[in-house]
Amino acid sequence: MINSGERAVGGCISRVRPAVCAIVMAALFVISLNSCGYRFTGDRNPVIDVQTVHIPPMHNTTTKVGIETQFTNDLIFEVNRSGHSKVVDRDAAQYVLEGVIRDLRTGSVSRRSITTTLERQVSVTVDLFLKNRQGKVLWQNSLSDSEAYTVLSDKTSTEGNLRRALAVISPRLAEKFHYRFTASF
Repeated sequence: MINSGERAVGGCISRVRPAVCAIVMAALFVISLNSCGYRFTGDRNPVIDVQTVHIPPMHNTTTKVGIETQFTNDLIFEVNRSGHSKVVDRDAAQYVLEGVIRDLRTGSVSRRSITTTLERQVSVTVDLFLKNRQGKVLWQNSLSDSEAYTVLSDKTSTEGNLRRALAVISPRLAEKFHYRFTASF
């Protein structure tokens, strides 16, 4: 015989059952993933344990003079910011991280007419090489990124817009390096 208290509890469970079932099923799913050895990726353990690294100025093979300083400084900032490694002088470093700004291209994105460009896109490719003290390459990667900028009738203003676009690309490439280098392969 069911008394009124049991009936009230049974009615409450039937109204809450879908939500409770969903929570229980999700918990069982997570537990089963953990127990079978499955792990979510992205634990960000470096492939090579780099305690100290020297980052010399990047080699610039493009016609855009001076960008190697900005790209090198952003790379140094990102390595120091991450806290995994410390940037030091060459003599104190375990490894050397060298970079080459290999390619810089611009192309029209939008036009007003056949002869008038409204917006261009700049694309940069950087090659990075981690070497040991003997100069052996232990890790290498090629990174690319692009950014659009406005073209104005004044060439100086357009050049300033290009420089600002490069200032956006540079830290993004440094972040890409960090994520690729510290990703578990």
